[in-house]
Amino acid sequence: MRLLWFLAVYLMLSTHALYAASEPMLEESVYGKKLVVEKIASDAIAIETMVFESAPSKRATTSSVTTNPKHVTILTGGTLKNNSAEGDSSQQIAQLSQRSSRRVYLKPDTISELEPKLPAVTLVKVDKSKRRMYLLKGEEVIQEFRIALGKQPKGHKRFEGDHRTPEGQYQLDYIMEDSDFYRSVHINYPRSSDRQWAEKHNVTPGGNIKVHGIKNGELRSPRFIQSFDWTDGCIALTNQDMDEFIQLVKMGTPIHIEW
Repeated sequence: MRLLWFLAVYLMLSTHALYAASEPMLEESVYGKKLVVEKIASDAIAIETMVFESAPSKRATTSSVTTNPKHVTILTGGTLKNNSAEGDSSQQIAQLSQRSSRRVYLKPDTISELEPKLPAVTLVKVDKSKRRMYLLKGEEVIQEFRIALGKQPKGHKRFEGDHRTPEGQYQLDYIMEDSDFYRSVHINYPRSSDRQWAEKHNVTPGGNIKVHGIKNGELRSPRFIQSFDWTDGCIALTNQDMDEFIQLVKMGTPIHIEW
């Protein structure tokens, strides 16, 4: 009986000594894992709060939740909380490592949030003598383009086939979907005064006057094409300038053409 009691005391003391010896190692291991978890949690939050750089949108919140059948990991303000035991640190590390490669982008409430804030063009002015087009906001010129005109650039258009570009005050009324040129915006020529003059002189006033890009299928360089007047009376831009023109100018904007 004494021998059994002695063995029991011996085993108890031995177990306590082994536990005391291993405790610093366990604490060091858990501490190391906690550092790794906190680092990955910080990286995950930094990445999750990224939003579109090219468009304004509502900023992502810093709280996010991921779930699986065993436990829930919650990131709130950079703090890690978990409903599982401390021994699940390795599982947390695996989860956060996977999540840290994601980016969160919030969908804007309206399409307008994606559109850049562009200046409102109030007038398009064309100086035929300088071969220049100016986009104005009030009195301020916000953009300038090199243009090409009709083959007979000087003088107001009077009749169909005279290859002249109209002069006076008109309006950019709609985008022409079906065109032989790279993108076309229609000008509302002829006006009533143009029709009256043509009728008085027994001629046809013509029409289909546009601001457009280079002719479809043209292989020569835009710089060469725009070095001379080549249209039948329209106002021509390079394709790149035409893209910018349509982006900046709304339909209904007045266009003033003069020599």
